[in-house]
Amino acid sequence: MLLKRDNFIIWDPNEVIYRAGEPSHEAYLIMEGSVELFTAEGLRLNRIGANEILGETSLLLDTERTVTAIASPVGTKATRIPRQYFVDIAKRDKVTAALIRKIQFRLIDSNKQSNMLGLEIENIAHLFEELIQQESPDSAMIARLRGRLDTVRQQVVIDRHLAAYPNIQANATENEENAENFG
Repeated sequence: MLLKRDNFIIWDPNEVIYRAGEPSHEAYLIMEGSVELFTAEGLRLNRIGANEILGETSLLLDTERTVTAIASPVGTKATRIPRQYFVDIAKRDKVTAALIRKIQFRLIDSNKQSNMLGLEIENIAHLFEELIQQESPDSAMIARLRGRLDTVRQQVVIDRHLAAYPNIQANATENEENAENFG
């Protein structure tokens, strides 16, 4: 099965493409723009761009969507990849199909671990803020800890607000810097 060249879809800036937990019907090959991927809890996992595929995991594993996908601030254009495309690949080559499934399971596990790490960092940050309220905020140790925690928080971007309300643009420059620091 060949992909149809006229089977494009265009998403508006910051449009939700799909949300974690929704059923999956097709995957997408990004042609222009990019897509931000978030866990259901709002941890930013990745930004993918032109010539990359999104939505394939849930099709290959026949599950609900595992992440929330949001179009870039300038919009995104993609080619639809129907479920049958992946079914045909699996029928033709069982080894490739098994390898792809294994990689997808590893990706899901990695996303879950990243999400747990991000949530734990948030918990530590809240505990740290409580400690600051109890101690002298001028303490040199607290200042150093706060600086290090801020650095880690910037590297592990949790943006629940953006994941829940993508049409309200967060500071794009900050997000790009965080992506560079993280990867």
